[in-house]
Amino acid sequence: MLTQIQQLEFDTLATLEEKFEYAKSMHALAKFEEGLSYFRILKTEYETIQKFDRVLDCLGWICQNLANLGRVKELYNYMPEYKSMCNEHGNELNQLKLNVYLAFISSSIGDEPSAISYYQDAITMAKKLNDTKRYLICLLNLQAVYILIKDFEHAYEVSIEVKQAFEKDPEIKTTMSEAAYYLNLMAIQLEWKQINTIEPLFEAFESIPAIDKHKREQMYYQCMKGRYFNELGHYSEAITELEAAFTFIIKTEEEPFLTMILENLITAHENTGNYQAALHYAKAFNKKLLDTQKKRVTNETIKVIKEIDLDSMKQLVYVDGLTSVPNRRYLEKFGAKLVEEACQTNQNMYCTIIDIDHFKSINDRFGHIVGDLAIQQLANVVSDVLPEDCLFARYAGDEFVILVPQQPNAEHYFQQLFSHITNFEFQTAEMCVRLTISMGVASLNDCEVKELLTLLDLADQALYQSKNTGRNLLSLYGND
Repeated sequence: MLTQIQQLEFDTLATLEEKFEYAKSMHALAKFEEGLSYFRILKTEYETIQKFDRVLDCLGWICQNLANLGRVKELYNYMPEYKSMCNEHGNELNQLKLNVYLAFISSSIGDEPSAISYYQDAITMAKKLNDTKRYLICLLNLQAVYILIKDFEHAYEVSIEVKQAFEKDPEIKTTMSEAAYYLNLMAIQLEWKQINTIEPLFEAFESIPAIDKHKREQMYYQCMKGRYFNELGHYSEAITELEAAFTFIIKTEEEPFLTMILENLITAHENTGNYQAALHYAKAFNKKLLDTQKKRVTNETIKVIKEIDLDSMKQLVYVDGLTSVPNRRYLEKFGAKLVEEACQTNQNMYCTIIDIDHFKSINDRFGHIVGDLAIQQLANVVSDVLPEDCLFARYAGDEFVILVPQQPNAEHYFQQLFSHITNFEFQTAEMCVRLTISMGVASLNDCEVKELLTLLDLADQALYQSKNTGRNLLSLYGND
């Protein structure tokens, strides 16, 4: 938002062209929000006098400022208009810019192959136009995409091209381009475990003029420092840097580096023994993967259908494909940590296993599609009523597990939970299906060996007590 003083300065300029140059000057000062507001005003004024070449210029600057601010959704909304204006009033330079914005959007929504293609086209056009500034920007952005998909060989090759471009024409070097060069090199060297090369890159980054004014670059720098401290085993320092970066991302919706930050936060918190915090960030990691998986973008400007192969996402993939809740791997890793933490702090913990009654009959009578819907609906019902501090996961088939922290009145708590969940119904295209569940609960205090596997075994025994006593029941281990 513009301050009154800024607006007055802008309004006192005599001509639209003076205002246009003033708005452009905001970019050099990294005042992207101000520049965005000015160019939106100018776009309207140029449209009024039908000066369409300037309307197109304003659109380009609006898109540029939105890209600098990381506001992908707004940028995407401008693309149809920008493409239309390029076709009617644009030239090769406008087409080059369009490719850059489309590449940025593609990268932000997880379609890296399209982003690479758009950047490569833009680089070819920049060479043809001898536009060394945009050539450099496209190289750096292409390198960032390679880093995101962990293609470090190609990323390093691009860094050589960037260095050669700097040497050939030092005038093209800006605060942002120099920062991107060092940040990308940090990411490559950290991946290759070249730890001894990192501190000189830190020093080079910190010596860039006016770098403190560039908040996004500072956030990326915090990511790199967090990764570096993790590699050194300095986990407290890593957490400080990474949580600051995470806060910035949540505030600005800056997507591309979120997965990397979350991975490193999970590692750092696990290594400091703070498993609750690790679990918190693992849940955020799950949500990020699912959001990426579900993103679909289709219009006349760009059509992307991106499928994420969750099984390929290393060992940090904890999402059940059918229900979108955490899976057994997630339970076994973080559940074990939470049980261990409860033991260390002399806290009790409860394990609940939930099972759909007569599930085989549902499959036999209605088919497996309805059976899958039943599992999905149960997952939704449970997710809606559980507090944040519980761990909820699909265990196997129609069985789900909940780990619940110590409760002052456990029996009352689980009776309420049971009454919220059982007797739920859902609608298919042909029918309304009503289901009941059975629950078994055990506590850590019931276990001779205080570990997750023992706790699960006792909860399973309690579940079978519910099943054998008539179903649609809650049973607590040891309560006959």
